[in-house]
Amino acid sequence: MITIRGLTGGVLIGWLSILLSIAVGLVMSPFLIHHLGETGYGVWVLVQSTVSYMYLMDLGLRTTVVRFSAQAQARGDHQEVSNVVSATLWIRLWTAGGVMVVAGTLAAILPHVFKIPIQYQLTARVALLLAATTVSSTLVFSVFTAVLSGLGRFDLLGILELAQVGFTSLGLIPIIRAGHGLMAMASWQLSVVLGINLLTMVVCFRTYPQLKCHFRKPERALLRSLWSLGFYVLISNGAGQLILYTDNVVVGAFVAAAAVSYYAVAGKMVEYVRQIANSVLKYFMPLASSFSARNQYDQLRRLHLRGTQVVLLITYPIVITLFVRGDTLLRLWIGTKFSVEATEILQILSVATAIMLANASVNGVALALDRQRTLAVVTLVEGVANLVLSIILARRMGVLGVALGTLIPAVLISFIFWPQYLCKLLNMSTIGYMRDAWLRPVAAMVPFIFVCYWAERHWLPTKLGWFVLQTGVLLPVVALGACIVFRKDVPSAWRMMKRQA
Repeated sequence: MITIRGLTGGVLIGWLSILLSIAVGLVMSPFLIHHLGETGYGVWVLVQSTVSYMYLMDLGLRTTVVRFSAQAQARGDHQEVSNVVSATLWIRLWTAGGVMVVAGTLAAILPHVFKIPIQYQLTARVALLLAATTVSSTLVFSVFTAVLSGLGRFDLLGILELAQVGFTSLGLIPIIRAGHGLMAMASWQLSVVLGINLLTMVVCFRTYPQLKCHFRKPERALLRSLWSLGFYVLISNGAGQLILYTDNVVVGAFVAAAAVSYYAVAGKMVEYVRQIANSVLKYFMPLASSFSARNQYDQLRRLHLRGTQVVLLITYPIVITLFVRGDTLLRLWIGTKFSVEATEILQILSVATAIMLANASVNGVALALDRQRTLAVVTLVEGVANLVLSIILARRMGVLGVALGTLIPAVLISFIFWPQYLCKLLNMSTIGYMRDAWLRPVAAMVPFIFVCYWAERHWLPTKLGWFVLQTGVLLPVVALGACIVFRKDVPSAWRMMKRQA
């Protein structure tokens, strides 16, 4: 059963993992650029971006397992969970083989798709095959991750994520310092991920001893049931890949491999914001599914409203810092050349991310209410528009046009469609929702916006460490704004947490 206590533990550990990931990223990005060179780093990003599409071979099954596990657990039906997990494992073993076939094909044509210098072509091919093997391993074993998520064991998942981030980063530094390149980096990542995946499986069986797996072919009725949800989740996930991870590929195909470095650095910063948001959003799906199974629609409405507020209050201070002080951050972090090339990209992507986060609860609520078809279609429309606009604008404006290609569809879909659709679905007032879920968190940010602009004009740091300390000094202004705007909501939220702990 999902409890406030378990959620709190998972959130705290998840944030610790993300903070470690961000700290590692701040150190590793300039480290990789300086040791691999702009072109080498750009090739590494292209390999990772290409491989990320192979996660579409998930076929939407991870989300399906989370939902089925949460709903079946709420009903106490352990046999259904076992059947779903066994069927998913059977499918995943086949898809893992499919991933390797696709990877072999991509490795053969990689230099013909991207503008990769000849001295990097063999290295890029081998690194891609190793990275694809990592994906295959993750696809198979993420079934057990999904079960733990459906059971509400976010604390265990957070610890496993923390271990993976730590071991990966600790190993890469000596590998690169020893003069090894992309192939050694990809090999180390594979070793760490495989070890963590095996540990996850063991933890899952110990945590949920009622789980019994078999490897015979699933019944057709169960496969149809899984596919009825998984198909639309697959489309939605694929469209999400277009929205979030296609940009580097477009830059590599239509601009240059070296230009990917500039875009990737800006993209890395907003990716950290999404990671922080996901540390909260990953609880929406099992929570919403549990509420839906019990017909607790008041709880669903509260999750939609309060969850969005929490996500915006957590992430908007970072988005504001990136938009207002991005130039200073990039100059101190990577260097002046990168700040000149990447600042405008970072600002555009920051605005796009802020807009996407305004509809933070869409996935969890829509899937819990069996609206996966609408979710898939709308996300696909946004993803295709993103890709087409990015290609058109890349030809005319270069790297900056790719960023605008991400922003424009996000504005149209997030402001026009999702608020009205979800509020109608949950029988909520759209105007009231937008006022409480969007405008109140934005109002709480106003004092922080002013102090950020003041700091950028009158308190410029000379080192990255000083920039981080300055940001920490300014953050209490966010808490002050939130206390002023949400002062009437704190007592009721505290009473609810005490009741459900």
